[in-house]
Amino acid sequence: MQETINKILQAINECKDPIKDFQAREKRDAILLNIGKELIDLPREKVEGYARNEDESSALHWFYTRFIYAKNKSRPIKKEN
Repeated sequence: MQETINKILQAINECKDPIKDFQAREKRDAILLNIGKELIDLPREKVEGYARNEDESSALHWFYTRFIYAKNKSRPIKKEN
């Protein structure tokens, strides 16, 4: 899991100016979207628990909110028979 967290942080850090650098933002978002799909069933505490400092905590919180939480809200509810 730490390797996945490192990929998330690396993708976020490589996109220095997401407002002005559209291509870097698109690349970052594509990477984070794919990782978010892999982690969609994990709780926020598990993902954010890997942060080693305040900056990483903030980055992982942003990632979870944008790429996991928002996607979970739009998923259809599974009905049990």
